[in-house]
Amino acid sequence: MAVSDQPATWGPVKLLVLQGTGFCNINCRYCYLPDRSDRTQMSVATVEAVAGWLLRDALLSGPLLVNWHAGEPLVLRPEFYRDRLPLFDVIADSGIAVTHSLQTNATLVTDKYCELFAQYAIRVGVSIDGPAFIHDSRRVTRSGRPTHAKALAGIRKLQQHGIPFNVICVLSDVSLRHPDQMYSFFRDHDIRAVGFNLEEIEGANRTSSLATSGFDDLYRSFLHRFWELVEQDDHRIRVREFDDGEGRILDLKPRRNSQTEPFVNLTVGASGDFSTFSPELLGTSFPRYPSFTLGNVHDGGFKRAVNSPRFQQLWGDIRRGVEACRDECGFFDVCGGGNPSNKIAENGDASSTETLNCRARIKITSSFLMDIVEQRIAAVTGR
Repeated sequence: MAVSDQPATWGPVKLLVLQGTGFCNINCRYCYLPDRSDRTQMSVATVEAVAGWLLRDALLSGPLLVNWHAGEPLVLRPEFYRDRLPLFDVIADSGIAVTHSLQTNATLVTDKYCELFAQYAIRVGVSIDGPAFIHDSRRVTRSGRPTHAKALAGIRKLQQHGIPFNVICVLSDVSLRHPDQMYSFFRDHDIRAVGFNLEEIEGANRTSSLATSGFDDLYRSFLHRFWELVEQDDHRIRVREFDDGEGRILDLKPRRNSQTEPFVNLTVGASGDFSTFSPELLGTSFPRYPSFTLGNVHDGGFKRAVNSPRFQQLWGDIRRGVEACRDECGFFDVCGGGNPSNKIAENGDASSTETLNCRARIKITSSFLMDIVEQRIAAVTGR
């Protein structure tokens, strides 16, 4: 299919990212968001428009995950969500299962918020980067003060209320040198599920402490040691990279990449502006792409954006990037063409190929896990 060809259908939307507000109460040094001081809040009318256009544009089929993200979701009061979450009942009533989730720095978790999480079965993700000496080197307040103690207090509050959560931990050059301390921290605080994100060059964050010549060996060494610690421990912390990575390797079908397909991921900002492909794109700009905003839900539906020059340029570049990855990368079936947001931030062009993120998350991780799988097979077969 030529790049200019259009598919017969768009989507369906599987992940809906809603930026209830762009404001964040802390100031992480690696954050990709450009407008963390913007206190605009997503109105009830905007949420109604989002739900309505999803139905009218026929962009739904199967379960929908609504993720309240960007900024810090808990700077908004619980009543904010009580007024807006029920607006998705119209989608549930149409036969589409709807699940809500949010990602929080945990510094603002309260009893009332825990009651909200339980009432609406909200999936909670907590951002914490390990022990204090690592976490507080990057995740600080707007005045530069540490946030680790408050984040831990929020985690304890969730645990006291029996609210399940997983953790997203951003890896920096410091954390990669301390896998044992990282593992001990998660184990000591009864954290059972961890996903590792890299300190990425993405969005407003144009540098990374990982962009060094020795990164590949350092990252592989971290993975190896963390794997050993997990295998040796009855506590068995679940690590997203290990679980997902093994699944991708053992899956006989090429991986579908939601970030390269229109309207599988959909991001809506607080004012109603929307974008698709990588959720991190909305609100950012680059020389080749002055804006990733494709429309506003108060001006019309989502599908009308596909005829805009901005969409056509971005989608065309993404398709060319996917084909280039297919032609030159032996890991294509594992990832399906990379993340446009990383390609744009690192290389300036969505039609480019390798990034730091894909080299680590896909190539190094997959190679490491393939070695593990081969060792297991050899142990069983004796070969």
